[in-house]
Amino acid sequence: MIISALAKDIHPATDVEVYFCRSLGFSLTLIALIVLFFTGSIPLSSSISEPVSLEDNDPKAPYAVPILRITTMFHGLSTIYCYMRYMNFGQTGYMLGAIGYGAIGSLGLWCVIFGTSGGRISKRTGADKRMTGFPFKNIMAYDKKKDRKMG
Repeated sequence: MIISALAKDIHPATDVEVYFCRSLGFSLTLIALIVLFFTGSIPLSSSISEPVSLEDNDPKAPYAVPILRITTMFHGLSTIYCYMRYMNFGQTGYMLGAIGYGAIGSLGLWCVIFGTSGGRISKRTGADKRMTGFPFKNIMAYDKKKDRKMG
């Protein structure tokens, strides 16, 4: 679009120019939302009873989950956008972009679904009760029958 503004003659935008302009717009929107969360302009919780931890080694930083959700949504929308461009123009680069965005979006969705829960920790043993043994068995884990015989 800058080339159109600088050129003396008017020409229609090429497919690459349109793609880069829209992708840049999506990226700038993502960065703006992330900045809003980092600055604290948007409150992340309605209660102020929990103090905000400012330690560097705190894995539960108050902005981690909202930023994860926003970036997952960004990658999902970018997947849809690249796929639509591929269906309209049939260029392989758009399909490769859709596959890449889809993979990152799927990983983000997996982290949102499974990585944000606290888990079910046993009060007595401290073991995680969510273990299923798939695809590998954990032989060192808590076993009710074996531990009753010992204790």
